[in-house]
Amino acid sequence: MSLYDILGAKKTQSCTEIKKVYHKLAFTHHPDKGGDPEKFKEILRASEILTDDKKRRAYDEFGVIDGEGPGFPTQGFQFPFEININDLFGGMFNGQMFNGQKGQAAQAGQAGQRKVRKPAPTIQNINITLEQFYLGHSFDININRQHFCSSCERGAKSKEICKMCNGRAIISKIVQLGPMSMHTTGPCLDCQGVGEKILEKCDKCSGTGFLQEKRALSVNIVPGARPQETFTFYEVCSDHPNFERPGDAHIIVGEDPNDPAFKSFKRSGDKLQHLETVVSISLSESLVGCVIKIDGHPGYDEGLFIQIPCGSFHTDKYCLSGFGMPIVGNIGKYGDLFVTVNVDISPMERNIFSTKGRELLAPLFEDKVRKCNSESIQNMYLV
Repeated sequence: MSLYDILGAKKTQSCTEIKKVYHKLAFTHHPDKGGDPEKFKEILRASEILTDDKKRRAYDEFGVIDGEGPGFPTQGFQFPFEININDLFGGMFNGQMFNGQKGQAAQAGQAGQRKVRKPAPTIQNINITLEQFYLGHSFDININRQHFCSSCERGAKSKEICKMCNGRAIISKIVQLGPMSMHTTGPCLDCQGVGEKILEKCDKCSGTGFLQEKRALSVNIVPGARPQETFTFYEVCSDHPNFERPGDAHIIVGEDPNDPAFKSFKRSGDKLQHLETVVSISLSESLVGCVIKIDGHPGYDEGLFIQIPCGSFHTDKYCLSGFGMPIVGNIGKYGDLFVTVNVDISPMERNIFSTKGRELLAPLFEDKVRKCNSESIQNMYLV
């Protein structure tokens, strides 16, 4: 029999209407009026639940209230195991929902998670020019970090053991679900999983448990340093209650994609000590030789002038010893500069070469040219 049946009420009736139904029944079944005491207890219990919005909502939804259920034993049926709320809800109560105080997550760790020694490093990429790699470069990175307040513990000037959990930081409960009861364990919400409650906040950190400070990280890049070199600054990141020590900062130096020098020069070699570039010359310059100016070399602001030998042909590669990058660890030592020739023939040069050039070169090379006595020789044309 449901509680509504005991009172003779309907689920559609309001709490106020059910109170009126109860008063009529109480007048009839009260023991002072000669009514049955046990019957009156049932009516009183049904009225207490159905005239209370919160209790009535739980009864309508689950059929039980405060661990009781009609037709079932008070103790119900129990699961043969404990359920940890942290595990059940994916760790959503694992200290991460609480913020601002040193050691909160550490105390929450008593409920199932150990403190990790150090977080993963914070990585910052800095791009510099080829000239800065060549000459060396230094710069500072200013950071704001928070560190634990040394004047207090978790922002408390004074504190006390949490009375709700007796300092254990966790709470065990038995939750009634219909005919079954479930034993759950989770962090104490009264102390936010810490085990202690703050009575008086620290004046220095305003109860946050943290102080702010500024730090400068000085990066010194030596001449000839390689791209992607990592500079490590140990334990300079902010303190965090989930970790025993603050994290490291990694500054990674790379090539600036906006630097025009990297479009003209490429580093090579086992230590990236060499420089490679390509120069374009005309057919005339290829045949008789010339002097050209290479712009953008990091060691020559006004340009590097080099002699291209006569008879230099397409894809020829020349080496200028000692004109590359500084070699780290060898003061005064440099790699090499490799110059690849690209011969660009203009239509005018082609026309001159095919007419007057042949007349001038024939006496020098005609006896070196292969001969053919065939009468059926096919002529080709340029496409």
